[in-house]
Amino acid sequence: MTGPWIPLLAVLFQAAPAAAPAYRQTYDIYIRGERIGTERVTEILDPSGNIVSSSEHDMFLTDGLSTSRVTFETRMTLGRGGTVPSSCSLHYTSGNSGDYYEVSVQDGRIRRVLQRGGMKTEAEGKAGADTVIFDFNVYHQFDYVARRYDFKKRGRQLFQNFVPIVGAEVPLALTHVDDGELEHAQGKIPVRNFRVELMGVLAGAFSVDRDNRLVRLLVLDKDLEVLRRDLSPAP
Repeated sequence: MTGPWIPLLAVLFQAAPAAAPAYRQTYDIYIRGERIGTERVTEILDPSGNIVSSSEHDMFLTDGLSTSRVTFETRMTLGRGGTVPSSCSLHYTSGNSGDYYEVSVQDGRIRRVLQRGGMKTEAEGKAGADTVIFDFNVYHQFDYVARRYDFKKRGRQLFQNFVPIVGAEVPLALTHVDDGELEHAQGKIPVRNFRVELMGVLAGAFSVDRDNRLVRLLVLDKDLEVLRRDLSPAP
């Protein structure tokens, strides 16, 4: 076969281009007021219309004597308007441990595989209508938790949060406190303010913009602040 068909077939059989990011964001992570790392987030829509969220984390952690660099990557797939997770994973990219976890949700069950220190364990739980998957070291996931809040009911709302590292449910409570404005160097941004309680783990406050995107997180008892990059003070 010759002639104009050859270039046409070459076009038809080209590999499909990668989906363009639908959303990108960078957060700065502070401990006791000192910037110790970043979280970079990218979202795309897959061919089925699910949100596929990926993040890269780079932090320098100290115990007071020495400082080590910790890096890891995450991935989560969410359906139904970005509220219902079907899978998530975390893989450490620093060091030689190869530690990771992978979580899948199917037929009302959550299954988690965890590798830590060369040992692999599995855990399984029930996935209900009020189930979320939230890793308290992955801050942009507050986006997806905030979307689950029912503003018609308001008040303190409880979710059964499957924590991948633990491999079990830890109740998570959200309370919408108020709507307001967050002042920063460039002006003010309208925000919704929430109180969050992860039972026995942390209690703090976070703010999202009107698109339910994380703007700021404060956990005072851990001296932790997470701030959207464009709102961070100049280095």
